[in-house]
Amino acid sequence: MKVILLLMLLIPAFSFSQAVSFRHYKAGEMFKYKLTSEVYRNDKLASKTVSVSEHTVVKDTGLPSEEVKWLHKTSYSAKDTIHMDSIAREVKPYRISLSPKGKVLLPKLTVPEMVGDITDLNTFYVAIAPALNAQRLSAKNPTFINDKLREGNFADSIEVLYGKDCFRVTQKLISTNKQYSVVETVFAAPSYPCLTPLIDTIGKKSFQQFNNIEFVRKSEGGKVNLFWGVETFTITSKVSNVNGQIIEASMDNLLTLKMRYNASQDFKTYAAELPITIRRKVNLELLK
Repeated sequence: MKVILLLMLLIPAFSFSQAVSFRHYKAGEMFKYKLTSEVYRNDKLASKTVSVSEHTVVKDTGLPSEEVKWLHKTSYSAKDTIHMDSIAREVKPYRISLSPKGKVLLPKLTVPEMVGDITDLNTFYVAIAPALNAQRLSAKNPTFINDKLREGNFADSIEVLYGKDCFRVTQKLISTNKQYSVVETVFAAPSYPCLTPLIDTIGKKSFQQFNNIEFVRKSEGGKVNLFWGVETFTITSKVSNVNGQIIEASMDNLLTLKMRYNASQDFKTYAAELPITIRRKVNLELLK
């Protein structure tokens, strides 16, 4: 009797201390997300996209996972509106999982126009994935700094010929109640070099911080555009405490870069070296 009473006392205490719930899936469950992205170049709105993904819960090697399909995409600019649903549906279905033992891995990036949508959705999922320890947050432990650096490869080998970034990740519990928890996840440049630099300059500081992103985009006439600099982004996620699902989330992504325009393949000769600032504001919304 004393053992049962002790267990009854311990279980609610444990539940209360864990602010962020693990994801609990139901087989066959289906839902959709709307992803809205605004891109500002040098503080001017350059473009906006709205896309929709469809998620179906399936079993993947014994673990519940979400099979993701992209259904819709519309691109807006000052000049025109482009409907890209047919392109969105070219992305082959892939699987991600927020289960305690699940993984949130990027699929093979084969549709250049969808690279941003796929990587943004994955980033929202990574921000609350068990691998980043959001579920360890509580009222007594409201901040958690991950010791392990997070490294990314976002090249599609079509338009982005090479793309690497690396971050130090900090989790913070903003608020929690019986229904929802709000978590802030900050991805920032570490205080030491974390890239294998394509040129010597990238291995140094460019903007009073060590560079943590470098990428190469295809240009014309066999030339390339080389980018490097400092990237940070902050994600604020509203998570259900009933089933651990993302209800809504926002991302503020800032890239302070240098660009070698129309560079040779070895990056030694180029038309110009320019500074560029890109700010991306991205929102994720669970559709009802």
